[in-house]
Amino acid sequence: MNILLSNDDGIDSPFLRILAEVFSENHDVVVAAPAKEQSWIGKAMSRRGSVQLEEEASFPCFAYKLTGTPSDCVNIALEHLCIDTPDAVVSGINIGHNAGLSFIASSGTIGAALEGALQRFPAIAASMYLDPEQFKAIGERENPLTEQMENHVRAAAEILVSRVKDIIKAPTAPYGIVHSFNFPCRNIEKARIVKARAARTISRSLFNRQGNSFQFEYHPLETMNSEEASDRELIHGGDISHTVINFNSLDNTTY
Repeated sequence: MNILLSNDDGIDSPFLRILAEVFSENHDVVVAAPAKEQSWIGKAMSRRGSVQLEEEASFPCFAYKLTGTPSDCVNIALEHLCIDTPDAVVSGINIGHNAGLSFIASSGTIGAALEGALQRFPAIAASMYLDPEQFKAIGERENPLTEQMENHVRAAAEILVSRVKDIIKAPTAPYGIVHSFNFPCRNIEKARIVKARAARTISRSLFNRQGNSFQFEYHPLETMNSEEASDRELIHGGDISHTVINFNSLDNTTY
């Protein structure tokens, strides 16, 4: 397979590096990722100014860091950096889950995959649920990954390779469809892959006010009750959720 990899955590994300290593073992890979973290930016693109490109020699494949958004990275790579047409665009593995509608709508990881989907490529976004201590340590790059976490992420990447192969072979037209996988933080060898709807999450204020200044601060989201298991419930229960985000449903004229 020819695979284009991107993310929203930046080129220095240890999860991206592991994903690139696993895919590169048997496939041709190009990495195009933001030079710095671009979380919560959705599918934003750099309309003004310029996006700067720099090769990143430390990866086991062609790799580039760009000063733009995740969607910029995919858009630029598809036209200017990929020698061969990719078989799929893969975004992740995100540091933290992207489960529930509030996260899906805001995620740069999802946004990068969507850019590929809107150019008619099979598009896959991958994210990993982490408990607060794991998220802080890994997100702030305080220390190298523990051997246990590195093996866990590598196992997730190997599962993802298999799922990408299946998605590429599927007869379903790829336009406007993003396959979102959320992995649990532990015991991945026991996890099932379960198709699930996105949780209905209610957005709350994410900013604290000090006078006329507002600082972003994440607060846990409320999830609406439902009889059907959602992506959030599955990953919290130790399984792998697979949510098919179909933007073609926006064409529906039935109200």
